[in-house]
Amino acid sequence: MSKPVSVWHVAREYAGVAEAGGVKDVVRGLAEAHARAGAETSVVIPQYGFLPDELTSGEPIASFTLAMPDQDRSNAFFEETIRIFAARLEGVRLLFVQAPRFADKRNVYVYTAEDEAGNHLRKKGTGHWDFHQMNLVLQKAALETAIALEELPQVFHCHDGHTAFLPALVREDPRYAEPLAGAGTLLTIHNAGEGYHQEVWDKGFARLLTGLPDRVLEKGLIKDTVDPILLAGSYAPLVTVSEQYAIELLDERGQEMSGGLGRALREKGIPLDGITNGVDPGPWDPRYPEKTGLRYRFDPLTGDLEGKRACRKELTAALGMSNASQSAERPLYAFVGRLTGQKGIDVLFQAIQKLLSDGSDCWFVVLGEGEKEKEAMLSWLASDASSRGRLVFVKRYDPRLATLIYAASDFLLVPSTYEPCGLTDFIAQLMGSIPIVHRVGGLVKVRDGETGFSYDEQSGPALAAAVDRSAALFLENPQLLEQIRRTAFGEIFSAHTWDRVLARGYGPLYERAAEDVWTRR
Repeated sequence: MSKPVSVWHVAREYAGVAEAGGVKDVVRGLAEAHARAGAETSVVIPQYGFLPDELTSGEPIASFTLAMPDQDRSNAFFEETIRIFAARLEGVRLLFVQAPRFADKRNVYVYTAEDEAGNHLRKKGTGHWDFHQMNLVLQKAALETAIALEELPQVFHCHDGHTAFLPALVREDPRYAEPLAGAGTLLTIHNAGEGYHQEVWDKGFARLLTGLPDRVLEKGLIKDTVDPILLAGSYAPLVTVSEQYAIELLDERGQEMSGGLGRALREKGIPLDGITNGVDPGPWDPRYPEKTGLRYRFDPLTGDLEGKRACRKELTAALGMSNASQSAERPLYAFVGRLTGQKGIDVLFQAIQKLLSDGSDCWFVVLGEGEKEKEAMLSWLASDASSRGRLVFVKRYDPRLATLIYAASDFLLVPSTYEPCGLTDFIAQLMGSIPIVHRVGGLVKVRDGETGFSYDEQSGPALAAAVDRSAALFLENPQLLEQIRRTAFGEIFSAHTWDRVLARGYGPLYERAAEDVWTRR
């Protein structure tokens, strides 16, 4: 195709606008890269109540009503008034879906402390009760908007289970099948772990929710549950966020990774491709502190790390680690992320505990929040007499502090039990912090001894051994460590920017989806 394919992304997140997990970075990075390539690119996203008014000022460009089943009385329907507002950001058109159920949300996916204060049943950190309706309003609104504007995108790019009913709706709902017959669809699976599928537990409710007949919904059944991701596989190309994660999902034998989704895809013969995510280097390139927000400049490519050492002094002073600040010959290790089982927090705990008890001359900083049990484990370890001063645990999500930690640390620990792609390793490479990863999923892009360190067995001793290897290199062969740092930094620009990922991965996939226009198998 001579002209880039026109694409409408449909997503619950968008970086800088509505943020929760890694989906936000993928949608924005890919959309902006596509816009730079000259494509007509739009993103359909809910107009949550926490969004600033200036994003959606002006008159709506479309309005319509949608019938949704009541959350508590599933056989009762009510009309929801929907208005669509448009804004433009960095060449991408954002189409905001204004609906009453989005307007009262203070967070993308979960209730907040303020929600709990107003209704004690809406516990902080738990998912919205009406998440199924939220998902379907978003998906149907995207299709209704295309019809209302008489603007047919060549591809609807759906992101995760929140939008995975859309490919079936386009082909099987008479309301959309004819006017949108020329639109292709594809689905990116950002995380297939249990709890991420947005499955509907009752087929009858799924029928009411989507308007799709049983013969269609049965294509998505895993046991008695309608899994929208599995259903999408009968109507659209499926792609995960790394090649290795696709292989691991299809090789799934039980339900340990994806609740049986991978096995179901394999048994149905549904193909699953993988395209490793990219990264926008701009916010993380330490050569440009005006973009990163750092106070100091440094350059991992040339070995000019004076600014990195200054960042370390700033961090360790702020965290009360004065000894670490004065002892630059001791390596500083960091973890930044969610404190969950998926992120390997048990392994992280065991490794740090072993290293400290063995007398390892390393320093550790952990930043994150998540499961209460994981937070308690790390709090206890950080307060233990043997760890005091050598391990600092900061129990919160703090993006500014995270940036400083990336810049200040020598190594970043990424012990994920499974990892669809991984973004923290990219950020670490840009910031001159060498990643140490569990060799799984998208983390296989870190090559042991070349762009970082990796280990195979998911255990505390295995991670501790990898840390020992890196520490020995830090102390005994700094020249080789410098080469690893330079290679890791340079590879981001040669292989992992969104422009390159678009050109080599999603661009051809968009063309295939637009030309083939998948139909029901």
